[in-house]
Amino acid sequence: MAMGLGCSVPVMAGDNDMLIDTLLEKGILTPEEAQALRQAPDSDKTPPLRSGVRYEPTEPVLDDAPNIAVRRFTVDSQDGQHRFRVRGRFQFDAERGSFDDDIAFVARQNFEPPAYGTIIRRARLGVLGYMHTNWEWQMEVDFSDEEIGFANAYIAYLMPHGRLAFGHFKEPYSMESNTSSRRITFMERAASVDALRPSRELGVMYETLQPNWFGALGLFGGQGVSINREVEEGYAISGRLSVAPWADGGNFLHFGGSASHRQNGFDKAQDIWVPVRLRTREGARAIDLRLIGRDDLEAVEDFNRFGLEAAWGVGSFSLQAEYNRIDVNLDEQAKLIALGGNANPSNSLTQDGYYVQASHFLTGEHRNYRPSSGDFGRVTPQRNFDPANGTWGAFEIAARYSSIDSLEHSRLDRGQKMDHYTLGLNWYANPDVIVKLNLIQFEAERDNVDSKGRVIAARFQYEF
Repeated sequence: MAMGLGCSVPVMAGDNDMLIDTLLEKGILTPEEAQALRQAPDSDKTPPLRSGVRYEPTEPVLDDAPNIAVRRFTVDSQDGQHRFRVRGRFQFDAERGSFDDDIAFVARQNFEPPAYGTIIRRARLGVLGYMHTNWEWQMEVDFSDEEIGFANAYIAYLMPHGRLAFGHFKEPYSMESNTSSRRITFMERAASVDALRPSRELGVMYETLQPNWFGALGLFGGQGVSINREVEEGYAISGRLSVAPWADGGNFLHFGGSASHRQNGFDKAQDIWVPVRLRTREGARAIDLRLIGRDDLEAVEDFNRFGLEAAWGVGSFSLQAEYNRIDVNLDEQAKLIALGGNANPSNSLTQDGYYVQASHFLTGEHRNYRPSSGDFGRVTPQRNFDPANGTWGAFEIAARYSSIDSLEHSRLDRGQKMDHYTLGLNWYANPDVIVKLNLIQFEAERDNVDSKGRVIAARFQYEF
């Protein structure tokens, strides 16, 4: 699903088992909760998800029915109508690179990049829960930059076969984009997805809750959560559809597609279209080479995104691939006024790219494919890291090739292109602690000048 949530399950005859299976698969319910709901007798009320509370009172409490149930970072009301949960993630990255002499020109910067760096890639803290049986909510903020920014912030109404959400969240587009950054195979998403995908926006979206397929359609604004009275923010209509003709544990087959139309925002004070950013880096962020999209597109009136996706897995081995394309329409008069003789003579631009990746678990685990949301969830090692008992967690190796062509630009000689190769080794110490090591090589181009670089990058990730 586009958003990771906790929610309540209305107990209804006929639909109950399928809905419980779907929410169990998404990780919204624990196996114990799902079993309790299946065994509960029919009732007009949702059965409580927990009974009792663990605590150590300083004095005995007699004949006092507890009002809450407490488990890991979660509080449930006794009647099962409310849940409050705290969650978070922390990702610390380190990177070392080696680049040729033309890298500064290709990345359009007036200095040679540093050889190494460190960064807090993400530091998020969120609260989520449900209320009154059918309402769920979430608010999550990111502290990784020096300014606090919103990630997810929404409320949603749960129905037997779908959910309607209002707030700030990802537009439904791309399997890789809609898979959480906690669950992607490599440190960063493939270059073609990272550059061309939409981001989070304020909007309204309906998405399905079905066992073997997923669909979502939404209407979104264009300024995130910021307010600028001088800007008419624009809007987007985005949708995604995926199907899993085969999904059985670690074995799966997935096909999907996405489409989005965006009317660009307009700055009425400056009488210009809002610049459009389609950017990606070298495969990590600690050095931050802007090898695609170093310059924003200007005079963009509207644009359309298209994506195709496929994935296949058998046991410990899986393959995944996507193609993404964006068609951009320029306002000719605005282009000539803003760019003059440096403007691209064409008013129609196309940027596209694709990736192919493979992964294999050396220790027998498999990727957690979720057909009801068309993405991937948490990997649970068969044995957690525990040297005292001779267990070492799970190990995964992976390889990816990605290519992106953004040579068509609103300004002449500002387009870029990149071929990107990544080898990865992931260590899952337990379901909450992951260490990733990526070996990256890229070949980048700008204005007929080629540059090559090599990067070794590592990530320590913890979530709760």
